[in-house]
Amino acid sequence: MQITNEDNMLLMARYEDNYFDLAIVDPPYGIGANKMTLGNGKNKIYRGINDWDNKIPSKEYFDELKRVSKNQII
Repeated sequence: MQITNEDNMLLMARYEDNYFDLAIVDPPYGIGANKMTLGNGKNKIYRGINDWDNKIPSKEYFDELKRVSKNQII
């Protein structure tokens, strides 16, 4: 097993069709976690200067994930 920490699009581009039996990925889902507050409403959660968590993955992202995986289970 190999675990990487990199841009998924760059990683997937290196692999041929149907290469992975299973792909466990953690793309941003546009949930805006960087704008959420904790229980008391005072402590804001910031995830850094990048706005990655507000972007919904593109169709190209899901097409590439489908291309490199043998089976798709959502």
